[in-house]
Amino acid sequence: MLAATAESWLDNYIWPQIQSLMLNDAYFKLVKHAFEINQKYIDPIANLVVNGYVTTQMVAIRRLCDDRRDAISLRRLVLDSSLSDKQRLLQKLDACDEVCARTSDHVVHSGNPVRRHSLTDWNLTESDLTAAQKAICELAVALDRARTKPKGYVKIIPVVQTLDMREFGLSAADTKKLWDFWHAHNDAVNAWIR
Repeated sequence: MLAATAESWLDNYIWPQIQSLMLNDAYFKLVKHAFEINQKYIDPIANLVVNGYVTTQMVAIRRLCDDRRDAISLRRLVLDSSLSDKQRLLQKLDACDEVCARTSDHVVHSGNPVRRHSLTDWNLTESDLTAAQKAICELAVALDRARTKPKGYVKIIPVVQTLDMREFGLSAADTKKLWDFWHAHNDAVNAWIR
């Protein structure tokens, strides 16, 4: 793969996917935390939100780890690169294997009767998602740093200008807790690239 193509993939496809993945994760965790603070759950809506979040995260992680020749993915970018430490970099994506397997079994190919006999149990945890997210972010940063003119990413989750915590209808003290949670979570994720 030409260096210009690799840089285009990283800048125009990979990083936007990663930032979207991580911003959606941060929003989900914020809403989850708001519900924990006010103890107001609406089970059908909460179930819909959780299922949508998990499915979106799984599909995005699987897409970034895709190794098909016709895919624009993080794995494909490393496989087609001329980096000397290709195997070490690809090993980072091993943390995504559990999520990718569950996505194939329970989301993408769940209706395929040929795969039915080999379906694995659904034992996906939040820590599986987080480990996959972290591996993807660390690999993308390593690829950025390996290029001749790195972009020098300092944040994974972009700054959001339009976030209004008052929409949750919490007290001033609880709104402060929510802001504190938002900043602590984002700081923890953004620390993955330091």
